[in-house]
Amino acid sequence: MKSGLILSLTFLTAVDSAWARNAEDSGLYGDHHGYVSDVEAERNKRDIEMVMLDVPTYNDKSLSDVIFTEKLSKEFQTNYKNRFGQTLAEQVINSPGQVDEYQYYSGRNISIQDYQAQQQAFGEYMARRLIEFHVDHWAKNDPDFRPVYEFKDKVSNLNVQVRKGYKLKWRYNFAGPNMDVSLDNPIDLEAKARMEMTGIISSPTEIIYTLGYSLSPRLRVSAVNRQIDGLYQLIVSRSLTSNMSASLTGSSDTSDKGSSVKQDLVLLGLSWWD
Repeated sequence: MKSGLILSLTFLTAVDSAWARNAEDSGLYGDHHGYVSDVEAERNKRDIEMVMLDVPTYNDKSLSDVIFTEKLSKEFQTNYKNRFGQTLAEQVINSPGQVDEYQYYSGRNISIQDYQAQQQAFGEYMARRLIEFHVDHWAKNDPDFRPVYEFKDKVSNLNVQVRKGYKLKWRYNFAGPNMDVSLDNPIDLEAKARMEMTGIISSPTEIIYTLGYSLSPRLRVSAVNRQIDGLYQLIVSRSLTSNMSASLTGSSDTSDKGSSVKQDLVLLGLSWWD
């Protein structure tokens, strides 16, 4: 009985060893990912392969910043000044406010309806310009429409190197419509002319000449002439704090033509904002 049990165990051990050898020969171990037949080599093995993930990017810009870019905001501010007054104080005094009419000493009356019509026209211009700007941005980055954008850019923008350090820039704004001519120069003197029009192809309804120079980071002097209106302005503005500024404006109207208010004034303004 005892000898029979020993023979049986010997037979099972031999069968198990033979099955293990056959399994190793047939590649049973290691066929599945993560399983190996020998772990002795793993003791000193160093895995240097790793998958590097890109650092996630987050868009911190608000929807308002995406729609009204810094370039557009500056453009809208410039156009608003050309239409309603070069300084905040001038814009306030030229508006009718809450009364039915504002009568200037020259006898001209500006009603609330007239002023609101002017603001509505400016709002419609802003809408057209926003659509034009963002459609241009989309077409510029789309390979299929980029040739269309490049053609529009060529017919509406022109840069001419006059001499070293001086560049003449011509820009046509379809949304205005208006035309800007400016001169880049090494002394940072703002020198530009704007032609306001009523149609894409039309004679100018107003030509605005502007010269400006910053005497310091806080102090700026500007001269503005509206040719058809016959309006001449000299403006000195100074930034007092981050949210406060002062301005001194002298205006003289030399013509009865044009749409601007016929008045001569010296205006001292103090402006602040939140």
